[in-house]
Amino acid sequence: MIHPSMKLFVPFLLLSSLAFAADKPVLLDEAGVQSLGIETVEAAEVTFEETTFALGRIEEIPENHAVLSSRIPGRVVGIDIREGDTVTAGQTLVKVESRQPGDPPPVIDLKAPINGLVLESHVRLGEPVEPEKELLDISDLSEVHAIARVPEHQTSKLPPGTTATIRISALGDQPLEGKLIRFGTIADRERATIDAIFLVKNPDLRLRPGMRAEFEIVTARSENVLTIPKEAIQGDPSNRHVFIKDFNIPNAFLRSPVKTGRANGSQVEILSGVFPADLVVTRGSYALGFARA
Repeated sequence: MIHPSMKLFVPFLLLSSLAFAADKPVLLDEAGVQSLGIETVEAAEVTFEETTFALGRIEEIPENHAVLSSRIPGRVVGIDIREGDTVTAGQTLVKVESRQPGDPPPVIDLKAPINGLVLESHVRLGEPVEPEKELLDISDLSEVHAIARVPEHQTSKLPPGTTATIRISALGDQPLEGKLIRFGTIADRERATIDAIFLVKNPDLRLRPGMRAEFEIVTARSENVLTIPKEAIQGDPSNRHVFIKDFNIPNAFLRSPVKTGRANGSQVEILSGVFPADLVVTRGSYALGFARA
């Protein structure tokens, strides 16, 4: 009996009385393929990356942070920027009227020490200032640190230069790449983790300190590994299978039991049941499974 959730697709299924047999394909017409949203991917031997997952955050690079201050005491008489503005080195940001006598008193221009983004402003028009007062915090965010919390026991697998695919929820489905430069100096005893610090390019300045990050960190690479997307795998752990597009019969899909191996964030290694160049169903494979129920 066809599962209730598949009743809408019944008009599109062209199944003979033997179509549900294990050695028979599921047959669809063109409307059925479109209705189920069938998509396929060619199984291929690729360089397979074993990965480990970690959570973390984006932080500024400490050496790329600068502070604007006045070298003389005085009063703020001009502010040409606000928080969130991008500034260039040498650009006048604040004007300070000196306390030295004069008519009018001398005014000095306070200029940006670096290119960067104004993260915080601690100054208001007319406010008195002293040399020790920080007026603006400026950070060059063209490169940032992506800091992953990784289990201590995995650090031996992560030499400097290790790459990671990094996803930021605030940026949507746009993966970034980072390279491991070093580990933090202090481990988290309660969680048994340590910070792994990755360098990430940020030319459009969309990454900001404090953003949440997800990491797929590469721990090993193997050549010529037959893989398919994770979404193609169906069934429980003891009965894994995929659907493969028949090369001869149009819109026909064969159920093939598979034995899987290693997995990463998106791909699964196939040990048996699929051959290179097979067209494996990804989107729509779950619905095809109900069509055989």
